[in-house]
Parts: sequence; C-alpha cells; structure tokens
Amino acid sequence: MKMMIDGQKTESGDGKTIPVINPITNEVIDTIPMATKKDVDRALEASKRGLKKWSAVPLKEKEVIFERFFRLMEENKREIIGTLMRESGSSVRNGLFQWQGIPGLFRGYLETAKRCDGKLLVPGTEAGHDGKTEQDLQMVVYEPVGTVLAIVPFNAPLMLFGYKVAPALAAGNAVIVKPPTSNPLALMKLIELLWEAGVPGDALQVVTGAGGDIGDWLVEDPRVDAVTLTGSTEVGLHIAGIMAKRLAPCALELGGNDPFIVLEDADVEAAAREAAAWRMNSAGQVCIAPKRFIVQNSVKEQFTKTVLDAVSKIEMGYDMDVEAELDQYIGLDFSQLKPGKTLMNSLISEKAAIQVEQQIKKTLDQGAKLLIGGRRKGAFIEPTVIGEVDKSMDIARDMEIFGPVMPIIGFDTPEEAVEIANSSCFGLSGCVMTRDWKKGMNLARSIESGGVVVNGTGTYRNMMQPFGGYKLSGTGKEGFTTLGEVVKEKVIVLKGFLQ
Repeated sequence: MKMMIDGQKTESGDGKTIPVINPITNEVIDTIPMATKKDVDRALEASKRGLKKWSAVPLKEKEVIFERFFRLMEENKREIIGTLMRESGSSVRNGLFQWQGIPGLFRGYLETAKRCDGKLLVPGTEAGHDGKTEQDLQMVVYEPVGTVLAIVPFNAPLMLFGYKVAPALAAGNAVIVKPPTSNPLALMKLIELLWEAGVPGDALQVVTGAGGDIGDWLVEDPRVDAVTLTGSTEVGLHIAGIMAKRLAPCALELGGNDPFIVLEDADVEAAAREAAAWRMNSAGQVCIAPKRFIVQNSVKEQFTKTVLDAVSKIEMGYDMDVEAELDQYIGLDFSQLKPGKTLMNSLISEKAAIQVEQQIKKTLDQGAKLLIGGRRKGAFIEPTVIGEVDKSMDIARDMEIFGPVMPIIGFDTPEEAVEIANSSCFGLSGCVMTRDWKKGMNLARSIESGGVVVNGTGTYRNMMQPFGGYKLSGTGKEGFTTLGEVVKEKVIVLKGFLQ
C-alpha cells in the first residue's frame, strides 16, 4: 500500500518498503513505503497549502464531507475490518467495536466545533489604560493550531484514528498521520475514503515508515505545530522534550499500570470475573486495562480461585477463517454480538510476545509464583496469573506488561491499597470494587490517575469525558470537552467601536 502525500498515492523516494505481516500466520499481507527525509519534507510543504484550503471550508460543508465519508465507510466495511483482523491478529468483535465509534467521533467533534465559534467579553469591566474600555468591542476567536501530527498506535488504530484525526479536522487543521508500522493498512484505507469524500489531499496525509526516523523528522520540524500521540512513555518523553524547545503543544496518552482494587466487602467472585475478562481482552494489549490486581488479604484466596477458574477456560489460538467470521458477524452492530470466544488471540508480533515472556520470567525471578500459564508460542502468550507478588516488585510498581498477565498483590487496609496503587510512576486509569459507595468514592479521590471507576473495570472510556493520565501516563486530554488541544485562542479588540 502506498503513502498518501499531497493528494497522490506514492512510493518512498528510494523505493524501500516494510512488510506488513499477519502475526498469527507470519504471512506477508502487503508492504508499505519506508519514507525518506525528502518524502517527509514534501508532506510538510503540502500541509501548509492544505491548511489554508481546509481551514476556509465552512463547518456546514465539512459536515457534508464527513457524512459522505460515513457512507463510504459502510460500503467498504467488510474490506476494512477484514484487513484489520489479518494485520492485527484481532477478532471481528474487536474490529466492530472500533468501527462503530468512528462516525460518532467525527459528528461529535464537529458539533463541538460549532460551539467554539468565539465569544464577546463584557465591555467596561475595568478601566483599562485609557479608562474607556466600555467603548471597546472585545472578541475571543478560535483558530486552527496549524499542522497536527497524529501518531496512532497498533492496539486500537481505527478508534484512536478517530480520537486524533476527527478533532483536528473539525477545527480546520491540516493533519499528517503516522500510522503504526505493524498494522497500518485498515487505517490508511479510512484516510483514502476521507480523500474520496472531499477532504483535500494536502490537508490530510499519511507518511509511513520506521517510527524512530520518521517521527523525529516530523517532530523536529517547526512546520509541525502540534503533536497528538498514543504510545510508550519513552517515546512520549522524547517528543515532549523536542516540542518544548519551541513551546509547541503536544497531547500524550502514554503507558499505564492500572490498579484494580478489591475490598473485602465487594462481590468478590463478580470482581474476579470482571478482572479476568477485561485483562484478557485483546490479549492484554489495552492501555487502560487493569494490570495490577490489589486484593484485600481476607478475600485474596477466593478472588484468586475464581480468576484461575475463568482463565483456565481460555486457550491460546485464534480462528483465522476471516471470511467465515465476516460472513457471520459483519452485518451486526457491536452491541448485538454475543460474548466473544474463549480463544486468546495473539499479540501484535512475536517480538512483543518475547518481551512479555521476559517480563514474566523477571517477576518469577524476584520471588513471585506462577499459578497458571506463562508459556509463549510464537506471537501467543498463554493467559497468565501470578501469585505471591510483593508490593516492592517491579510488576507491582512501574513495569507495565502489555499482554495477558494478572499479578495478584495482597493488602490489609484500604490505606495500604492506595499506597500500592500510587507507588507507580503511571496514573492512567484504575478501579475500586466495594459495596460501600462512600468508601469507593473516598478511595477513588485518593488514587493518582486520570480516571477511576467504582464497581467496574477501569477500561472505561466514552467520547464526552476528558480522557488522559496523570504522572508519566501523559499530558493533555482527548474527548469532546477538549477541542482546545487543537485550536488557538485569539483576542481581537475593536477600539472605540461602541462609542
């Protein structure tokens, strides 16, 4: 598949490519260009033209373009979700979940943009330098921030494409998308459809290649006015350092080691089933999935037993008869799907699985006990539960495992649970399980994270909420309430206009 630069589908300047590999079968699905510095420069030059063009398009016309895009999405639904399944090793259920949110994101951000059309300041509220501010018309207007670089991760490329590209386009920005190298194809098809729907090819572009080189070339260039990234903390800190040198904004959703606290008064078995289901979802490759299971010692045995029972029913492997899956489910809405199979899909690559395997070994070497799972086969990791985890171990603090691994950490008092939860350098999401709502609220207020769910998993995100993390989990927010991340505020004064 080719890059999309300045309205044209193009190879890289030197013809080099990167294979896109099915992580389950190891088959090469397609290739993508490995962009050169000249390719990046061409995209940046085009984006300035695209910005002038797209920012001048009225919101009512943007609305028509977006609605046309949704119709094209529906016509190409099977191809896009099938492509996502093959390049990510994911299920049709996961594809439909991501798919169904995209129209809502584009419509919602456009409606938010309609309410971001400026405001008047009350005249005469202070004397001012000449004592005549009551005669002045003061207006606050909002302008696009400029060219936005959207760096999209592998684990939810369609959904996070929506959270990044929709607000940027709704606000009139030009956008350059850096898709995940491992599974860019479905996302790139969506951008093709946006072109077809009417978004100018110089206002929305795709540059592909190895993240380190491409990312640095883009981020270091002053023609990039803002960055929105979902990715690792290491990459986020690197980008933040570069952008800080020119005081350019960046919104960063980074790593997490999210606490799942179970108090002794909770419905322990329900909490355990919830914990297992959401930790194993997408093979554990979910940023806000629970990752540290902090359980009161008086109910830890019961919790562990129920978790082991749930996890023992999950097998490694995945039915990659994509066409049969699509035949059965493609016509359904995500809400109509029955609970997923008990088969564990693969991680995004064998390299990712090897990293998880090493993290499991490190935890066992530190004194923890393997209760179930732990083995790797290619890109698959068995559903894994680890007991006898001490709060001082890496896995209980700052080691995020992006895979199907459940460490169980005991505590005696609620204060100790909060201490363990807050001992991490991360603070993305969390949850508290208890029948006492007041106690749950108090613990939620004490946990240092961008979101906390009481009596539900921390894997909770809707379009309205300002989503983002504390500490090394990031800075900036995504959601309809945060369009300010991609606009600039300007004050215009008409001096003496009201006299």
